[in-house]
Amino acid sequence: MAREQNEYLRVEWLSRLTNWSYDQLMYIDESAANERSLDRKYGWSPKGVPARVISSTKRSKKWSILPLYTYKGFIAWEIIHGSYNAELFVNFLQFKVIPLTTPYPGPRSILVMDNARIHHHEVQPDLLLHS
Repeated sequence: MAREQNEYLRVEWLSRLTNWSYDQLMYIDESAANERSLDRKYGWSPKGVPARVISSTKRSKKWSILPLYTYKGFIAWEIIHGSYNAELFVNFLQFKVIPLTTPYPGPRSILVMDNARIHHHEVQPDLLLHS
């Protein structure tokens, strides 16, 4: 069973959420796009006629965005050409996220993120203590 579909983990997460208030939570989730991001994967055509699409094979520049948001909206973000890696992610945490946090259980004291590989980079404890 896929981890995303594990009912036990989902229920556990929802029960944790009930312990926190909306103003404690900050969310972070990177995304990327290029000129082909909106290309359709499926099409329509009359029965018996193949669906056709004309598209460019030219590679386009990729843009990535890393936003930080709360229930009030976006509070920090960064947009770059290319992809985020662990080093860029930690840099964003250090210079744009941590300065906006408060000690737990204050507002903006819990950071919620997905399980992307760039989030698995080891963060030095002094980064969190001295920022």
